[in-house]
Amino acid sequence: MSFLNPLFLTALAAIAIPLLIYLFNLRKPKRVRFSTLAFFDSLKNTAIKRLKIKRWLLLTLRMLAVMMLAIAISRPVLTDNAGAAAGSDQDPGVIGILIDNSPGMMQVDRNGPLIDQAKSVALQIAERANQNDRILLETTHGESLNSPFLTGGSARAEIQDIVSVVKGGYTYERINNLKSRLENASEPNKIFFLVTSGRTGHFADFANDPTEEADASVRARIIKIGSESGSNTGFASVDVEEESSADPGELQVRSVVQNYGDQQVSNLFLNLYAGNDLIVQQPVSLGGNEAGEYLFTLPNPDQTVIEAELRIEGDELTFDNRYYLTIQKPQPRNVLVLSGSRRDAEVRSYLTPVLELMAEDTDRFSLSFYEPDELEISQLDDYDAVVLDGIRNIPDYLSSALIDHVQQGAGMLFLPSADGNLDNYNKLLNALGAGSYTGIVGTYGSFRSIDRLSVPESGHPLLEDLFDAAENEEIRLNLPELYYYFEMEQEGRLAPLPVLRSGSGASVMSEINSGNGKVIVSAIGTDPGWSNFPVKPFFAPFFYRSVEYLARGEGAAANVHLLGRPFRAMLPGSADPESVLILKNGDEIIPEIRQTFRGTILVYSSEEWSPGRIVVDTRNPENRQYHSINLDAMESSLQTLDEQEFEEIFGNRFADVDVVENIGFSDTIASTFEDASFGREIWFWFITAAIILLLAESLASRHLKAESIG
Repeated sequence: MSFLNPLFLTALAAIAIPLLIYLFNLRKPKRVRFSTLAFFDSLKNTAIKRLKIKRWLLLTLRMLAVMMLAIAISRPVLTDNAGAAAGSDQDPGVIGILIDNSPGMMQVDRNGPLIDQAKSVALQIAERANQNDRILLETTHGESLNSPFLTGGSARAEIQDIVSVVKGGYTYERINNLKSRLENASEPNKIFFLVTSGRTGHFADFANDPTEEADASVRARIIKIGSESGSNTGFASVDVEEESSADPGELQVRSVVQNYGDQQVSNLFLNLYAGNDLIVQQPVSLGGNEAGEYLFTLPNPDQTVIEAELRIEGDELTFDNRYYLTIQKPQPRNVLVLSGSRRDAEVRSYLTPVLELMAEDTDRFSLSFYEPDELEISQLDDYDAVVLDGIRNIPDYLSSALIDHVQQGAGMLFLPSADGNLDNYNKLLNALGAGSYTGIVGTYGSFRSIDRLSVPESGHPLLEDLFDAAENEEIRLNLPELYYYFEMEQEGRLAPLPVLRSGSGASVMSEINSGNGKVIVSAIGTDPGWSNFPVKPFFAPFFYRSVEYLARGEGAAANVHLLGRPFRAMLPGSADPESVLILKNGDEIIPEIRQTFRGTILVYSSEEWSPGRIVVDTRNPENRQYHSINLDAMESSLQTLDEQEFEEIFGNRFADVDVVENIGFSDTIASTFEDASFGREIWFWFITAAIILLLAESLASRHLKAESIG
């Protein structure tokens, strides 16, 4: 006999209540004077003893009645054997079976393929189901079966069709879904079977799941398949890099290959293909649980989309030996540079030639140079970022257009002129929420140092990877001297993000978010009259990164979607939902569309996808996106959970969790389910017993009372 609500057995403590009441009601005998006690001698040996026995009998009946009620609310159940001995049939039950059909179930041990072992176990569970039992069947990977409640025969037919798939894993979601459906079922008997290889990665999401109270109505049995760790080699990570110091016509592919087994592997090869052409081949030899890094140079043809593939040859398990790469070059970002009048400038800005040279060296940006009076306001919409470099006075019509443009998502770099109109500047900066200039420090063109830049500190995105320094290593930099600068006050609604400061702590350059755009405001200009910054090696890369950051001009990157999670992509601007499709292997897929201020977000479950490539197609060819689809690296790992780890995961989610490991194909496999078999609830037996005991107590109490009176 077992209990569905064992927690309620604590109510057995209530047995003590009748005893306590009895003890508290004992009264001290009252002294009465009699002339002789001879009449009471015989009474001691007869009536009083009889009275005490009856009172203890009443107390026993009351305590037994309370005990029966406490056991009844704990929902006692007779298992198969006990139920058969009692000569009664089982109550109807509902069985949930979750079968691990992950790619790793293709592994073969001494008992055969793991997926065949799992199906054999599931078939035996279905065969043991009674005629009135209902079965819920589900798999961990790929699209959900979405099966209704099945009979034993129908479940066995479904199980025969289950195969191991190279698709995304949803173990966490499927377990929670089955548990919820079992809890909501009306049957009194509910049990959940998980037939799995127990790979650790499949249960990683449970570590982040808040602890919940175990449901006392659902029992769990974990059947662990496989007895050998095996051998497997797969991709731990793959990255695409565009090395700025290398030939800009080349990309680098950095791959980390991991040996997930305990034994050394050799005679493997890692191949890189571009299209159908083999680019390079490298031998792979790794010790047990060892990883190796491999760097390839990928020729960068003129096309904007490059399809590449990494393949491992010679591995025992092949499901994770291919990694797809789709590298999409971004469209050039348009940058507008508005400079002060070249006719009136005594000293030319050093920023303009730097940007001109950078524009020639890369196709990442398209730069346009204008003076304010040469620009048509309607042209602003064509630019992703605007650089204001040394303009003395910004016309009101241009300020209004710039404010709207930035708040709609563009970036702006504001560099003042030494003889600029501060009130005019502040009108624009205040409207953008970027603060204001409050004063002047030093003398322009004096070349006398009044301060110097402090060592740049990490924390701003445009400073990341700008310096070749190891982690925690001090940055060595020939710091620029400052001769002249504008004091800035930035106490708006949004706190500024510092970029550069002076040694005295004054803000030299800082960033402010304005609407959907960004503004970087500088306290100095870009000619040598302000400082010797323009002649320092730090000057050119810093402003290149600043413009890149504001224009969001990212380099070539691999668009990779990992299976096991919803596919998400963002298209710039707004898109007509009817015009957006996902193309995969000739199929047209309609995704869910969400419009945000940042653009159009596409979402699709991707449960049925396998590794390969997709295209996000729109009516605008410039917005077309190319993505590669790959397995999550955790699918390659052979590490498994042990019995204790399973109990830690499921112990707070199910009642009566039991783990059976490495059962193989034994003829006595049925015995492993003996403890999990359904039984019959017999709580009503104890309710009946409690009622009988209370009736007996009532009759006995009346008899005792009558005798006492007599």
